[in-house]
Amino acid sequence: MTRVIVIVAVAMSCLPAAALAWEQGGLRLRGRLQTRFEVEREREGSWSSGFRLRRARFDARFMPSEQARLVLELDGAEVLELGGPEAAGVELKDAYGRYEVRDAFRVQVGRFKKPFSRLKMSSSWELPVPVRGLLNRHAVGGTSHGGFGGRDIGLMIFGRMKGLARLRYYVGAFGGDGLFEGRRESHKDFVARLQVRPFKGLRVAVDATHKLYHDLEGRTRTANLFGADARLRFRGFTLLLEGAYGDNVDAGPGRVLWGVHAIASYRFGPWDGWALTPAAMVESFDPDAGIAGGRALRFCGAVNLDVGEIFRLILFAESSF
Repeated sequence: MTRVIVIVAVAMSCLPAAALAWEQGGLRLRGRLQTRFEVEREREGSWSSGFRLRRARFDARFMPSEQARLVLELDGAEVLELGGPEAAGVELKDAYGRYEVRDAFRVQVGRFKKPFSRLKMSSSWELPVPVRGLLNRHAVGGTSHGGFGGRDIGLMIFGRMKGLARLRYYVGAFGGDGLFEGRRESHKDFVARLQVRPFKGLRVAVDATHKLYHDLEGRTRTANLFGADARLRFRGFTLLLEGAYGDNVDAGPGRVLWGVHAIASYRFGPWDGWALTPAAMVESFDPDAGIAGGRALRFCGAVNLDVGEIFRLILFAESSF
């Protein structure tokens, strides 16, 4: 399959001038919009095209003190795109509270992203390639029993150390009800992540998720996914490497999957207030390592043009085999 996509993203503050004191008092309101025009070539050779409203986000952050914050993020893209009785309503993305005892000990509770996969933990608005890939789609972001990463309801303890190679740690327990996302199931995930910065510009991390879930016959099953990622930055160049190996809960007990990908990008400013970022991604994903012929290979390329701080134009193309 081959796709060519043009994406326009707009992000802006929703605070009027008269309300700037609210921001200084700890309140921030923000709106972001991302629309795209897609041209897609199917395997049988036919072409299709059309506009899509990919994201329509509104988020609010309130910090009553330096140690505490409350965050709420909503997405109305599905309502605006579908409209009428088919619209599913505004989607809740994030809703959590955080309290910082000190840099080395912070507590977060509510609905938010699990600490697994740098690519998934990064905001989609900051990605140089506007897709997270097959590993995220089929394992990290979601399965029929919830994603090994992605958003869920739970409790997380995390922090950072100034010494010890700038160690960051994350430990969380999540037990969101599948009905929240339209699935008639429940699961519990226990997630841990360790990250270090050996030197300026390089960050390396390992993470793991242990999942408890119920199969169709009501039996309790367990599954694990282990991952690692690294990000190297040097001047305008950024290289992101990531991979994971573990159980494929959709295929059944004893079935395993693996995936690896790399993203390279270079950001430079051709004119004052403008930035150009060409990027490329290559990935390989095997949803069932025990069966031959299931491996997928995917190539993606993108050119990002940022105008000021609120407008981005992206030309994106991909091909998979």
